[in-house]
Amino acid sequence: MTYQQAGRVAVIKRIAGWIIFIPALLSTLISLLTFINEHTKTEQGINAVMLDFVHVMVDMIKFNTSFLNVFWYNSPVPSLGQGVTTANIMFFIIYWLIFVGLALQASGARMSRQVKHIREGIQDQLILEQAKGAEGRTRPQIEERIVIPRHTILVQYFPLYILPIIIAVIGYFILKLLGLIAG
Repeated sequence: MTYQQAGRVAVIKRIAGWIIFIPALLSTLISLLTFINEHTKTEQGINAVMLDFVHVMVDMIKFNTSFLNVFWYNSPVPSLGQGVTTANIMFFIIYWLIFVGLALQASGARMSRQVKHIREGIQDQLILEQAKGAEGRTRPQIEERIVIPRHTILVQYFPLYILPIIIAVIGYFILKLLGLIAG
């Protein structure tokens, strides 16, 4: 792939990363808010007073973000303790898409930095070639020798494989502290 093509691929990867990341993050957050709202309705005692505040906050967020109704009505709500359900699978797929979007954006940013560095290197090389006179190479001759390797997002181990597990464990402990997970 030429460096001009790499520049276009970098832009596409960055845009695709943000297009995947933002809806997946919104859907996951709304799913978690709906989960907390649904699983705290049966509490009694002092916890009920504190959880009423949570219910009011979730209702207020839902009311004030009516432009996100697509997510409020369609985001899968996980059902813990019921095994493998369609809602749980969809929730974890959407959760993982957050990190796929981040990996795509990071890959595009890396390619963009490389293309910028190559473009500057070509300008520097062109100045040196013009100093050689008639036997110096031209811009197309320099550019045709440049081959940029393809970048895949699957080799980004931390944002794609490790970070989702770390955040899931932190989320588990937070839900455990809230008393939403029995065990």
